[in-house]
Amino acid sequence: MKKCITLDPLFEEFEPLLDSMGIVLVDLDHSENPYECKVTAIIKMKEEEVGVIETARVFKLIRTRMELKLAPETDLNLEVSTPGLQRKIRDAYEFTLFVGKRVRVYDLLIGAWVSGIIKNVNDDSVCLTSVLDENNKQLDNDLVIKFETIQKAKLEYIWEESKHAK
Repeated sequence: MKKCITLDPLFEEFEPLLDSMGIVLVDLDHSENPYECKVTAIIKMKEEEVGVIETARVFKLIRTRMELKLAPETDLNLEVSTPGLQRKIRDAYEFTLFVGKRVRVYDLLIGAWVSGIIKNVNDDSVCLTSVLDENNKQLDNDLVIKFETIQKAKLEYIWEESKHAK
């Protein structure tokens, strides 16, 4: 699992601006060619759910700043969205944003998918609690997985665990 999103210059530029608005920048992906710049921003709120108003505010902020950076003949293709229920986790930094949420992780040492709730995160690993194996059988209460052994990870939504299922 890589650890580099927070070092990206665009991420470093926009993260403090969004933070001051109570918005967390989960991911910022961009690609450029001579005619077009494509930017995708994934956001979440610190305390509540993201709505249309927040995505529109972030869209306007990023669009204005990016248009100033681009050459006049370059088109900007900008998308702002939320992480979604089953977001693929691309960077170790994202685990810190989803503490208390269930994730599904493919661990190379175990050689299988495990599911658990993110209990805490440190510099080189994530600790999952209420860990289940691929067959939804309970494993350990807590399982520490090093980032270097995570091949894939994603948020996992289990309906039975949500407040809507009660």
